[in-house]
Amino acid sequence: MEVHARRTIAAPPERIFAFLEAIDRHWELLGRRLEPLRGYDGRRSRARLRGPLGIRRTLWIELSELRAPQSLTGRVEAGGGRTVGTVRWDVRPVAASTATTVVLTARTDVAGPLDRLLLLAGGRRWLRQSLELVLARLDARVGGADR
Repeated sequence: MEVHARRTIAAPPERIFAFLEAIDRHWELLGRRLEPLRGYDGRRSRARLRGPLGIRRTLWIELSELRAPQSLTGRVEAGGGRTVGTVRWDVRPVAASTATTVVLTARTDVAGPLDRLLLLAGGRRWLRQSLELVLARLDARVGGADR
């Protein structure tokens, strides 16, 4: 299962990527939906995801690929490794503009029984809304010509 969100932000790719490559700043983008438990140590970090219906999942997040200033990819594990996913940020300049299009993708590579059920019961829609919220908050942090 794969979910995407896309947003054009009034900022150059380098400014956006500078924010994204500071991994511990990602917590700012999910607000109350993601609680940091252990900061990024150069290898991985740990967080608690607050999902719909009060469900909480502990996540291990590992940076797997960094191609500045175009893309950043991370691997996410939940449920003791029973659920594994990929999160990817694609940062592309808009032609003849200082704006940038950012595409955020979340893909479930392997889903444990509980997560499979959650995805079928509306989790996909919740995840898409979360990605859109993340991009709106990223825009609020880095968008605008005067920053």
